[in-house]
Amino acid sequence: MRAFSRKIIGFAALAMVATVVSGCAEEEQDRILQYKKGTYLGKADQGLTEAQLRELAVRANGQRVY
Repeated sequence: MRAFSRKIIGFAALAMVATVVSGCAEEEQDRILQYKKGTYLGKADQGLTEAQLRELAVRANGQRVY
């Protein structure tokens, strides 16, 4: 009976370790867990270069319909 309970405890410990390790996936790291209504809590956007801004302006001008 004692060997049976040791096997159960060992299996339960192994299952717990497997659960903890599987919860450490890279895509799950550094994600927001608490939200504030009306506030963006993500990473800041990168600024655009002058060339990118010019290209966007040219594209926007080409899409104008008067």
